[in-house]
Amino acid sequence: MKRITTYTLLAVLFTAVTSLVCAQSPSSPNDGCDLHRTRLIPYPTADAAAARAMTKQRYMQPITEWSQPSEGTLRGEFTYPFSWVERQIFLRIEHAGCPYEVRINGKRAGGSTNGFGAAEYNITKLSREDKNSVEIRLLKSDDVAAIECFKGSEKTLPDVYIISQPRVRVRDIFYHTTLGGDNSANVSFGVVMHNETLGNKVSRIYYDIYLNDTLRLVSGQRDVSLGMRGVDTMRFGATVADTMLWSDRSPVRISLRLKNRVDGRDVEFYDMPVALREVEYADGGFTINRQATDVVWRDMSPDVEVADVDNAYAGGCRAIRFTAGEVRDEVLSRCDELGVYVAVTAPINSWLSGTSRKRGKNPSNNPKWRADYVERTLQMAHTVKRHPSVIALFLADESSNGICLYESYLALKRIAGDLPVFYKDGGGEWNSDLL
Repeated sequence: MKRITTYTLLAVLFTAVTSLVCAQSPSSPNDGCDLHRTRLIPYPTADAAAARAMTKQRYMQPITEWSQPSEGTLRGEFTYPFSWVERQIFLRIEHAGCPYEVRINGKRAGGSTNGFGAAEYNITKLSREDKNSVEIRLLKSDDVAAIECFKGSEKTLPDVYIISQPRVRVRDIFYHTTLGGDNSANVSFGVVMHNETLGNKVSRIYYDIYLNDTLRLVSGQRDVSLGMRGVDTMRFGATVADTMLWSDRSPVRISLRLKNRVDGRDVEFYDMPVALREVEYADGGFTINRQATDVVWRDMSPDVEVADVDNAYAGGCRAIRFTAGEVRDEVLSRCDELGVYVAVTAPINSWLSGTSRKRGKNPSNNPKWRADYVERTLQMAHTVKRHPSVIALFLADESSNGICLYESYLALKRIAGDLPVFYKDGGGEWNSDLL
């Protein structure tokens, strides 16, 4: 009898602990959000992928028309065609500008306290064939105002995309470049695959790398075996001449083309610009592709448009440090094209709270803000990782220092790769690589 009681108690404890681990607190920074990733748009054919259009196509629908049934509420719709029945559906939100909550067909899909970061929500179970409603409730920023002491974008509407992917899908893409000793560079690519079915699946990924969209440098294929709801990374490498590396003097870009084939069917295509470069930061200076590079930052608002970057470039600017906020993907892509070095800053600025670390003063030293700080820095890093122009990450602006920024630095260093992590307002403490 005693043994039965003990087992029962253990089962209850296990259930309680499991519930705590699996459930996401309603006060968490991103409630119901999928894992962060760089912007990835699937296409139905190789030709469609090559066009790289951000307009409506079979696997992506931007929502551009919104009604406002009440103050702070945006309502739009998307069409769920029959061809999506065996696919996953994601809602991607960029540049909301304030905390928000998302509802699909009247049911809550999730929300975020960070309106200055790109987030995706898996809305497959909430969607239905034909017409679907999307409702974004823009919430007051009072709860996060203490860490958002910067001017937000004047843009009133967020950028919203409905993305359809197969149940065995490309979840993310990353790459890294290392120079060799013979005028060459070694590039390693990683394609993160996710099987969202209840059975074992094999994905065959075809990959090609092109220069100037005409000269094929590398071509091949790999099979990825995935267990039930499994995740794995398909890796491949290439060796290229160092003349193909990206820098401010030579912003060379190549094309990475992917095809995902599952059960003998081509289920998604990608074609994206990629630029290869090696970054080192030591002794207070940058080395790009083993060439010492003088980087003189010019601070700019993250709300700038492509034309603003063009004007800065025409005026001789070759390095932009975007202050706290969210930078548009199109702006970063333009910096990639021009060869402008970029540093991005997490959407954290708490200068109105002063510099004191005492209880009730600056939130940077208040543990209750730790999840918000860490989430915002990681969200930023994952969003911009595809852009070669980004050579440095900033933790925050004018936010004193303390436990939240210590933890943010450690979390960011685990995923930042060769990028330095800076915080110029940290009083010279250890949680900054800036010398």
